[in-house]
Amino acid sequence: MAPEPQSETIQQRLLTMFQNLLPLVDDVADKLGVLLIISFATLAWIFYSIHYLQDFSLKTASTGCIIAALPWILLLRFWFALSSLKDIPKVAEQLIDDVSEDAGQAWHAVKSGKKGALNIIGQAKKLLQIRSLLSNADDILEQYFNIGILINPISLIFAIFSLISLFVLFLLGALLAVLALF
Repeated sequence: MAPEPQSETIQQRLLTMFQNLLPLVDDVADKLGVLLIISFATLAWIFYSIHYLQDFSLKTASTGCIIAALPWILLLRFWFALSSLKDIPKVAEQLIDDVSEDAGQAWHAVKSGKKGALNIIGQAKKLLQIRSLLSNADDILEQYFNIGILINPISLIFAIFSLISLFVLFLLGALLAVLALF
């Protein structure tokens, strides 16, 4: 009976860790989402100001806004990654439940001496479990790629530069607003 309490404590620790991390991830994702909405509005204002108020061509205004939108696109990818991390507790709970159920059945089968009789049933059940694992595989793969962009040092450096460039974008939008008043 030693493996069951140990697996329950590990399960409780993982769920507690995810529950503590989830509000932080949610807050960061919400703040980044608001920043992205404001920066998109700033990009639209800059396009309007350059094209209509400053009388630049459509091609010049579009090119400038596309170049200015590159940091926005990178931060949008971070926002999608953070938003999808909200599903990690659900995916982890499903995986933990699957593993703990298998371990519990194997422990009880060995303990009761029915290992041979349950072997045929266990093999058939494993075939059905492969299907459930494959259905969870796309969720796991998505979580892996989302965590990958969040922990990659190069993408984090680009995210910092993107935040700095969005600050410059806000200053440019404010400067163009002041120029539009005069």
